[in-house]
Amino acid sequence: MIPSAAHDSYKIAKIWTFFCILTLLFIIAIQKSSYFEMDAFGIWILSCLAVIYLSRKNTGQLSIAPQRTVIIIGFLMCVLSFISIPLGITHPPYSIGEFSLLLSGIGVLVFGLFNFRSLIFPVSIPFIAVMCFGAYELFLRNQDWITAPLIPFTVSLTTTILNGIGIQTITNGNYISFLSQNGDVINLVIIGDCTGIISIGTFTIAVIIVLTTFPQSITRKSLGLIAIGYIGTYCANIGRIVLISLSGYFFGPIGVIEQVHIHIGWILFSAWMIIFWYYYFTRQLGITFSKKRITNDSGNNNN
Repeated sequence: MIPSAAHDSYKIAKIWTFFCILTLLFIIAIQKSSYFEMDAFGIWILSCLAVIYLSRKNTGQLSIAPQRTVIIIGFLMCVLSFISIPLGITHPPYSIGEFSLLLSGIGVLVFGLFNFRSLIFPVSIPFIAVMCFGAYELFLRNQDWITAPLIPFTVSLTTTILNGIGIQTITNGNYISFLSQNGDVINLVIIGDCTGIISIGTFTIAVIIVLTTFPQSITRKSLGLIAIGYIGTYCANIGRIVLISLSGYFFGPIGVIEQVHIHIGWILFSAWMIIFWYYYFTRQLGITFSKKRITNDSGNNNN
Protein backbone atom coordinates (compact mmCIF):
# COMPACT_ATOMS: atom_id res chain seq x y z
CA MET A 1 0.00 0.00 0.00
CA ILE A 2 1.13 3.56 -0.72
CA PRO A 3 0.65 6.12 2.09
CA SER A 4 -1.50 8.97 0.71
CA ALA A 5 0.21 11.58 2.87
CA ALA A 6 3.46 11.00 0.94
CA HIS A 7 1.95 12.13 -2.38
CA ASP A 8 0.41 15.26 -3.83
CA SER A 9 -3.19 14.30 -4.62
CA TYR A 10 -3.72 17.38 -6.81
CA LYS A 11 -0.69 16.62 -8.98
CA ILE A 12 -1.70 12.98 -9.37
CA ALA A 13 -5.26 14.04 -10.24
CA LYS A 14 -3.96 16.33 -12.99
CA ILE A 15 -1.82 13.52 -14.41
CA TRP A 16 -4.83 11.20 -14.29
CA THR A 17 -7.01 13.76 -16.08
CA PHE A 18 -4.42 14.28 -18.82
CA PHE A 19 -4.07 10.51 -19.27
CA CYS A 20 -7.87 10.02 -19.44
CA ILE A 21 -8.51 12.78 -21.96
CA LEU A 22 -5.58 11.72 -24.16
CA THR A 23 -6.57 8.05 -24.28
CA LEU A 24 -10.28 8.81 -24.76
CA LEU A 25 -9.55 11.19 -27.64
CA PHE A 26 -7.44 8.44 -29.20
CA ILE A 27 -10.32 5.95 -28.91
CA ILE A 28 -12.73 8.48 -30.43
CA ALA A 29 -10.29 9.29 -33.25
CA ILE A 30 -9.81 5.67 -34.35
CA GLN A 31 -13.53 4.94 -34.24
CA LYS A 32 -16.44 6.44 -36.09
CA SER A 33 -17.72 9.10 -33.72
CA SER A 34 -21.30 8.78 -32.64
CA TYR A 35 -23.75 10.16 -30.12
CA PHE A 36 -22.76 7.55 -27.54
CA GLU A 37 -19.02 8.31 -27.83
CA MET A 38 -19.57 12.00 -27.15
CA ASP A 39 -21.96 11.24 -24.28
CA ALA A 40 -19.33 9.01 -22.69
CA PHE A 41 -16.61 11.62 -23.24
CA GLY A 42 -18.78 14.26 -21.56
CA ILE A 43 -19.28 12.02 -18.53
CA TRP A 44 -15.51 11.50 -18.31
CA ILE A 45 -14.90 15.26 -18.45
CA LEU A 46 -17.23 15.80 -15.48
CA SER A 47 -15.65 12.87 -13.64
CA CYS A 48 -12.17 14.35 -14.13
CA LEU A 49 -13.34 17.80 -13.03
CA ALA A 50 -14.76 16.23 -9.86
CA VAL A 51 -11.49 14.37 -9.25
CA ILE A 52 -9.42 17.54 -9.67
CA TYR A 53 -11.71 19.58 -7.43
CA LEU A 54 -11.74 17.00 -4.62
CA SER A 55 -7.98 16.44 -4.91
CA ARG A 56 -7.42 20.05 -3.87
CA LYS A 57 -8.92 19.25 -0.49
CA ASN A 58 -8.20 16.65 2.14
CA THR A 59 -9.03 13.42 0.32
CA GLY A 60 -9.22 11.33 3.48
CA GLN A 61 -7.91 7.79 3.89
CA LEU A 62 -9.33 4.30 4.08
CA SER A 63 -8.28 1.83 6.74
CA ILE A 64 -6.33 -1.22 5.59
CA ALA A 65 -9.26 -3.62 5.06
CA PRO A 66 -11.48 -1.21 3.04
CA GLN A 67 -8.47 -0.12 1.01
CA ARG A 68 -7.72 -3.72 0.04
CA THR A 69 -11.38 -4.20 -0.88
CA VAL A 70 -11.29 -1.13 -3.14
CA ILE A 71 -8.15 -2.42 -4.87
CA ILE A 72 -9.78 -5.81 -5.47
CA ILE A 73 -12.90 -4.10 -6.83
CA GLY A 74 -10.75 -2.01 -9.17
CA PHE A 75 -9.04 -5.15 -10.45
CA LEU A 76 -12.40 -6.87 -11.02
CA MET A 77 -13.66 -3.79 -12.88
CA CYS A 78 -10.69 -4.09 -15.24
CA VAL A 79 -11.38 -7.78 -15.77
CA LEU A 80 -15.05 -7.07 -16.49
CA SER A 81 -14.05 -4.64 -19.26
CA PHE A 82 -12.64 -7.59 -21.22
CA ILE A 83 -15.57 -9.95 -20.71
CA SER A 84 -18.48 -7.49 -20.79
CA ILE A 85 -19.18 -8.24 -24.47
CA PRO A 86 -19.28 -12.06 -24.05
CA LEU A 87 -21.47 -11.57 -20.97
CA GLY A 88 -23.90 -9.45 -22.99
CA ILE A 89 -23.48 -6.37 -20.79
CA THR A 90 -22.12 -4.38 -23.74
CA HIS A 91 -22.15 -5.03 -27.47
CA PRO A 92 -19.45 -5.55 -30.10
CA PRO A 93 -17.36 -4.07 -31.51
CA TYR A 94 -15.05 -2.92 -28.72
CA SER A 95 -15.73 0.78 -28.18
CA ILE A 96 -15.52 3.62 -25.69
CA GLY A 97 -18.05 1.81 -23.48
CA GLU A 98 -15.79 -1.16 -22.81
CA PHE A 99 -12.77 1.15 -22.60
CA SER A 100 -14.58 3.24 -19.99
CA LEU A 101 -14.99 0.13 -17.85
CA LEU A 102 -11.24 -0.50 -18.10
CA LEU A 103 -10.24 3.13 -17.52
CA SER A 104 -12.57 3.49 -14.56
CA GLY A 105 -11.19 0.26 -13.07
CA ILE A 106 -7.64 1.55 -13.49
CA GLY A 107 -8.68 4.77 -11.75
CA VAL A 108 -10.12 2.88 -8.78
CA LEU A 109 -6.90 0.84 -8.60
CA VAL A 110 -4.68 3.94 -8.73
CA PHE A 111 -6.59 5.99 -6.17
CA GLY A 112 -7.07 2.89 -4.04
CA LEU A 113 -3.32 2.26 -3.98
CA PHE A 114 -2.62 5.92 -3.18
CA ASN A 115 -5.46 5.75 -0.63
CA PHE A 116 -7.26 8.88 -1.84
CA ARG A 117 -10.66 8.01 -0.43
CA SER A 118 -12.76 10.88 -1.83
CA LEU A 119 -11.48 10.33 -5.39
CA ILE A 120 -12.67 6.73 -5.66
CA PHE A 121 -16.36 7.45 -6.22
CA PRO A 122 -16.05 10.14 -8.96
CA VAL A 123 -13.64 7.98 -10.95
CA SER A 124 -16.15 5.11 -10.65
CA ILE A 125 -19.01 7.13 -12.17
CA PRO A 126 -18.20 6.30 -15.85
CA PHE A 127 -18.17 2.59 -14.94
CA ILE A 128 -21.52 2.93 -13.19
CA ALA A 129 -22.87 4.88 -16.18
CA VAL A 130 -21.91 2.20 -18.70
CA MET A 131 -23.39 -0.54 -16.52
CA CYS A 132 -26.60 1.45 -16.00
CA PHE A 133 -26.92 2.16 -19.72
CA GLY A 134 -26.45 -1.55 -20.41
CA ALA A 135 -29.21 -2.42 -17.96
CA TYR A 136 -31.33 0.42 -19.31
CA GLU A 137 -30.93 -0.79 -22.89
CA LEU A 138 -31.92 -4.30 -21.86
CA PHE A 139 -34.93 -2.87 -20.07
CA LEU A 140 -36.01 -0.82 -23.08
CA ARG A 141 -36.13 -3.89 -25.30
CA ASN A 142 -39.15 -5.05 -23.37
CA GLN A 143 -40.50 -1.79 -21.95
CA ASP A 144 -41.25 0.57 -24.83
CA TRP A 145 -43.94 2.20 -22.70
CA ILE A 146 -41.26 4.38 -21.09
CA THR A 147 -40.70 6.39 -24.25
CA ALA A 148 -44.14 5.85 -25.78
CA PRO A 149 -45.78 8.83 -23.98
CA LEU A 150 -43.00 11.14 -25.20
CA ILE A 151 -43.34 10.23 -28.88
CA PRO A 152 -46.67 12.05 -29.59
CA PHE A 153 -45.46 15.15 -27.74
CA THR A 154 -42.16 15.10 -29.65
CA VAL A 155 -44.00 14.74 -32.96
CA SER A 156 -46.43 17.53 -32.08
CA LEU A 157 -43.73 19.96 -30.93
CA THR A 158 -41.53 19.25 -33.96
CA THR A 159 -44.36 19.72 -36.47
CA THR A 160 -45.45 22.93 -34.74
CA ILE A 161 -41.96 24.37 -35.17
CA LEU A 162 -41.66 23.19 -38.78
CA ASN A 163 -45.07 24.60 -39.68
CA GLY A 164 -44.15 27.81 -37.93
CA ILE A 165 -41.08 28.30 -40.13
CA GLY A 166 -43.03 27.58 -43.30
CA ILE A 167 -42.53 23.85 -43.85
CA GLN A 168 -45.98 22.31 -44.17
CA THR A 169 -46.01 18.86 -42.58
CA ILE A 170 -48.35 15.90 -42.55
CA THR A 171 -48.33 13.56 -39.56
CA ASN A 172 -49.55 10.00 -39.28
CA GLY A 173 -48.88 8.53 -35.86
CA ASN A 174 -45.14 8.82 -35.34
CA TYR A 175 -44.45 9.65 -39.01
CA ILE A 176 -43.71 13.20 -40.16
CA SER A 177 -43.85 13.91 -43.91
CA PHE A 178 -43.17 17.05 -45.95
CA LEU A 179 -41.83 18.08 -49.35
CA SER A 180 -38.29 19.26 -49.94
CA GLN A 181 -37.53 22.32 -52.06
CA ASN A 182 -36.95 19.96 -54.99
CA GLY A 183 -40.32 18.30 -54.54
CA ASP A 184 -38.99 15.08 -52.99
CA VAL A 185 -41.00 13.53 -50.16
CA ILE A 186 -39.17 13.53 -46.82
CA ASN A 187 -40.37 10.96 -44.29
CA LEU A 188 -39.18 11.05 -40.69
CA VAL A 189 -40.01 8.34 -38.17
CA ILE A 190 -39.97 9.36 -34.52
CA ILE A 191 -39.05 6.35 -32.38
CA GLY A 192 -38.07 5.96 -28.73
CA ASP A 193 -34.46 7.02 -29.30
CA CYS A 194 -35.71 10.25 -30.92
CA THR A 195 -37.41 11.40 -27.72
CA GLY A 196 -34.11 12.44 -26.14
CA ILE A 197 -34.27 9.72 -23.49
CA ILE A 198 -30.56 8.87 -23.90
CA SER A 199 -29.57 12.52 -23.50
CA ILE A 200 -31.77 12.80 -20.44
CA GLY A 201 -30.08 9.71 -18.99
CA THR A 202 -26.64 11.21 -19.65
CA PHE A 203 -27.68 14.52 -18.09
CA THR A 204 -28.98 12.63 -15.05
CA ILE A 205 -25.59 10.94 -14.62
CA ALA A 206 -23.93 14.37 -14.84
CA VAL A 207 -26.31 15.66 -12.14
CA ILE A 208 -25.39 12.72 -9.88
CA ILE A 209 -21.67 13.44 -10.36
CA VAL A 210 -22.07 17.13 -9.55
CA LEU A 211 -24.43 16.77 -6.58
CA THR A 212 -22.35 14.00 -4.96
CA THR A 213 -19.14 15.99 -5.50
CA PHE A 214 -20.64 19.28 -4.31
CA PRO A 215 -23.35 18.34 -1.78
CA GLN A 216 -23.34 21.92 -0.53
CA SER A 217 -24.83 22.94 -3.86
CA ILE A 218 -28.13 21.17 -3.17
CA THR A 219 -30.32 24.22 -2.70
CA ARG A 220 -33.69 25.32 -4.04
CA LYS A 221 -31.97 27.52 -6.60
CA SER A 222 -29.65 24.75 -7.80
CA LEU A 223 -32.53 22.30 -8.11
CA GLY A 224 -34.36 24.93 -10.15
CA LEU A 225 -31.33 25.25 -12.42
CA ILE A 226 -31.17 21.49 -12.82
CA ALA A 227 -34.86 21.47 -13.80
CA ILE A 228 -33.99 24.05 -16.47
CA GLY A 229 -31.14 21.75 -17.47
CA TYR A 230 -33.57 18.91 -18.12
CA ILE A 231 -35.81 21.20 -20.17
CA GLY A 232 -32.81 22.41 -22.16
CA THR A 233 -31.68 18.83 -22.77
CA TYR A 234 -35.07 17.94 -24.21
CA CYS A 235 -35.13 21.15 -26.28
CA ALA A 236 -31.69 20.31 -27.68
CA ASN A 237 -33.15 17.02 -28.88
CA ILE A 238 -36.08 18.85 -30.51
CA GLY A 239 -33.53 21.15 -32.16
CA ARG A 240 -31.78 18.04 -33.46
CA ILE A 241 -34.95 16.76 -35.12
CA VAL A 242 -35.73 20.19 -36.58
CA LEU A 243 -32.23 20.53 -38.05
CA ILE A 244 -32.44 17.04 -39.54
CA SER A 245 -35.76 18.07 -41.08
CA LEU A 246 -34.27 21.29 -42.46
CA SER A 247 -31.38 19.40 -44.03
CA GLY A 248 -33.91 17.18 -45.77
CA TYR A 249 -35.97 20.18 -46.83
CA PHE A 250 -33.03 22.01 -48.40
CA PHE A 251 -30.92 19.11 -49.69
CA GLY A 252 -33.31 16.21 -50.26
CA PRO A 253 -33.83 12.77 -48.71
CA ILE A 254 -30.30 11.40 -49.17
CA GLY A 255 -26.75 12.60 -48.58
CA VAL A 256 -26.65 15.58 -46.24
CA ILE A 257 -29.61 14.49 -44.13
CA GLU A 258 -27.81 11.23 -43.29
CA GLN A 259 -24.68 13.03 -42.07
CA VAL A 260 -26.74 15.56 -40.10
CA HIS A 261 -28.64 12.68 -38.48
CA ILE A 262 -25.35 11.12 -37.37
CA HIS A 263 -23.58 14.20 -36.02
CA ILE A 264 -25.99 16.98 -35.11
CA GLY A 265 -27.25 15.24 -31.97
CA TRP A 266 -23.93 15.04 -30.15
CA ILE A 267 -22.93 18.52 -31.35
CA LEU A 268 -26.06 20.17 -29.91
CA PHE A 269 -26.04 18.11 -26.72
CA SER A 270 -22.32 18.73 -26.11
CA ALA A 271 -22.80 22.46 -26.65
CA TRP A 272 -25.72 22.50 -24.21
CA MET A 273 -23.79 20.53 -21.59
CA ILE A 274 -20.83 22.90 -21.83
CA ILE A 275 -23.00 26.02 -21.57
CA PHE A 276 -25.19 24.73 -18.75
CA TRP A 277 -22.48 23.25 -16.53
CA TYR A 278 -20.14 26.19 -17.07
CA TYR A 279 -22.91 28.49 -15.89
CA TYR A 280 -23.72 26.16 -12.96
CA PHE A 281 -20.10 25.89 -11.81
CA THR A 282 -19.27 29.59 -12.16
CA ARG A 283 -22.56 31.14 -11.00
CA GLN A 284 -24.06 28.58 -8.63
CA LEU A 285 -20.89 27.12 -7.10
CA GLY A 286 -18.64 30.15 -7.59
CA ILE A 287 -15.89 28.02 -9.13
CA THR A 288 -13.50 29.54 -11.63
CA PHE A 289 -11.20 27.54 -13.88
CA SER A 290 -8.59 30.27 -14.18
CA LYS A 291 -4.99 29.42 -13.40
CA LYS A 292 -4.78 32.09 -10.70
CA ARG A 293 -7.64 30.64 -8.67
CA ILE A 294 -6.32 27.09 -8.93
CA THR A 295 -2.86 28.17 -7.83
CA ASN A 296 -4.22 29.99 -4.81
CA ASP A 297 -6.45 27.10 -3.79
CA SER A 298 -3.70 24.54 -4.12
CA GLY A 299 -1.41 26.82 -2.18
CA ASN A 300 -3.91 27.07 0.64
CA ASN A 301 -4.11 23.31 0.84
CA ASN A 302 -0.39 23.09 1.39
CA ASN A 303 -0.49 25.41 4.40
